[in-house]
This record gives sequence, C-alpha cells and structure tokens, in this order.
Amino acid sequence: MEELTRTQADLVAVQEELAVAQREAGALAERGRLARDIHDTLAQGYSSIVLLARAARASGGSPSDDVLRRIEQTASDNLAEARAVVHALRPEALADAPLPDAVRRLLNRLAEHTGIETRLDVVGDPRLSSTRLDVEVLRLVQGALANVRTHAEASTVAVSLSYEPDGLLVDVVDDGVGFDPAAATPAAADGGFGLRAMRDRLDALGGTLSVESAPGEGTAIGASLPWERP
Repeated sequence: MEELTRTQADLVAVQEELAVAQREAGALAERGRLARDIHDTLAQGYSSIVLLARAARASGGSPSDDVLRRIEQTASDNLAEARAVVHALRPEALADAPLPDAVRRLLNRLAEHTGIETRLDVVGDPRLSSTRLDVEVLRLVQGALANVRTHAEASTVAVSLSYEPDGLLVDVVDDGVGFDPAAATPAAADGGFGLRAMRDRLDALGGTLSVESAPGEGTAIGASLPWERP
C-alpha cells in the first residue's frame, strides 16, 4: 500500500509538470501566432500609410484628395484587422468573401497603391479548403505581397491558388530585382520577418515553403499545404 501510494503521488507530480509544460508551450505558440498576425496585417498597413505619406510629401504641396483617400482606406482596413486580431476573429477580408476573392482584393489594393500589374489564377474547387487554412494562406499571401511592395521593385506579380486532391498549392511570382536566398538575414527588429513568418505558418499546418530567386531575376515563392495535418 505504501509503494502504491508513493507511485500514485509520483504520477500526480508528473501530470502536474506535464500540464505546466503544455500551458507554457501553448503560450509560446500563441505568442508566435500573434507576432505573425501583427507582422502580416498591422505592420504592413502602417508601412503602406508611411509610403503614401512620403510620396505625397516628395511631390511637394498639399496631398491630393486621392492620396488622402488611400491613406484613409488603408487606416480603416488596418483598424478592422486590429479589432480582428484583438478578438481572435477571422480576418475581415474573409468575413464576407472566400479566399480567392480576398486575395483578389489584396492584389487590387497593391495595384492601386503602387501601379504594379497583378494577376490571380485559381485552379480547382475552393470549397475543398477550410476556414483555418484560408486564414493562414491569406496571411501568407499578405506577407509575400508586402515583400514585393517593399523590396522587389517589380512591375508585375502573379498569385496562383491550385486546389489539388491532396492539398492547396500557393505561388507568388514577381519580376523584381530578386535576391540571394542563401544570404537572407534572420529576423531582426527592423525587418526580415517575412520569410520566417511564412515558414512558421506552414510548419504549424504541416506544409512546406520553397523560395526561388536570384539577383536581377525576380522571386518565386511556393507553398504546399495538405488538407489535413499529418
């Protein structure tokens, strides 16, 4: 009886330690999710506002009504995304539209703000996807397009969504200045979080990320996500 009592006490202690470890792991995972959401939504929205304001100031004189309208629209979208992040809701872009429509909105906004020519290709049935997968893919595309806006100096960018029997394939291809993926720096306080955030999102879903680029040859980002995580 004494041995059974000691064994049960040890088991209870181990269970308590396991529960603490699970809570800590859950907290770290949630912090990572919030960091990715903030980077792919709020930070990119603020970046757009800054770029628009700088362009208006560089042109001299008072900002045009069109520039003010774009700044107001971007700020309104950012406010909606901030509320969604705070309340852990689905992205506002997906609230009343499926993923292809939400991606098309992102591309239209990019074209309006930068003059970059955009294209969306959709293959297969979007109904195969789930809400959770749509949310993560939308964030991934947002991050990729933010990199195009900030770094690529591209004239065209194309996004493709391929709904295959085994999963979803996502490609974002631009004709910009490109870069050397092997020389890409890790995340830092002043940026460089985009590719890392994409990999973290895909790892959480059992997906994979590929990056093909070279100086002067544009960039192709490809993601493969299974319908069910292994």
